[in-house]
Amino acid sequence: MRHDEMVCTVSGSPVRAYRAGDGPEVVLLHGGGLDSARLTWEPVWTALAAHARVTAPDLPGFGGTPLGTTEPTLIGYAAWLREFLDTCVTGPVAIAGLSLGGGIALRVALDQPDRVAKLALCAPYGVSPSVAGGRAGYLAVHAPYAPAVSNALMRRSDRLLRAGPRAVLHRRDAATADLLADVRAALSGPDAGVAWSAFQRDEVRWNGPRTCFGDELTRLACPALLLCGAKDTLVPPDDVRAAAALIPDARFALVPDAGHWLPRDAPERVAKELVSFLTSTAPTPPAP
Repeated sequence: MRHDEMVCTVSGSPVRAYRAGDGPEVVLLHGGGLDSARLTWEPVWTALAAHARVTAPDLPGFGGTPLGTTEPTLIGYAAWLREFLDTCVTGPVAIAGLSLGGGIALRVALDQPDRVAKLALCAPYGVSPSVAGGRAGYLAVHAPYAPAVSNALMRRSDRLLRAGPRAVLHRRDAATADLLADVRAALSGPDAGVAWSAFQRDEVRWNGPRTCFGDELTRLACPALLLCGAKDTLVPPDDVRAAAALIPDARFALVPDAGHWLPRDAPERVAKELVSFLTSTAPTPPAP
């Protein structure tokens, strides 16, 4: 991942970000869990940076960015993103977001449409009316000390460490030794998973998620591309397809033989879709 590593100050706290390429501004937002900008976007980084000026921050509470004063909620992260855009990029930008990052990007694009030129959303949070795992998923999120116990077990067990990435990957060979080493390194941080756990506790309610954009999506003013893995068990493909159908200028693409962590599971297909969408000047075909 050839890049310039940068540290900027947003909301009074340092933010680690990576930048490369030249051309239209594109911001990449990673997902939740133990994720970071490099973990998600490294497999497609070179292809995107060949066509755009790409900036990929670690979200507050993830990777090399401390949580600071950011509230680990969808509204809090959206407020942070608006300030990050004001501080670190110029003019309206294209945003590509995976899962949590997609939900944050959607919130900003809906609330302040002049900031976002295009949206590329990979299995975005906020399009499903149900919680992953149902009631069992709710209990897992809200069980006392569950995140700390889970992280401790993964540190001690290679089998459990491998199980984490494989839960969001379909291809077993995508869970490479290098990726597992990076996940192990992410586990070593004193605040590993703290922000993500707080976000989940805020969003996951007994009767469903706090955020489901639903008909709000009909107000989205910019072109959008929505991708989902055919084997995604966290964000159902039918929910992503339905979301794309609500957006006035959107296209849905189903990625076969891929799970939730799309840039890791299907990097060639994801890179091709993102480059084509982000560099196109033609209107986006309607979702099928």
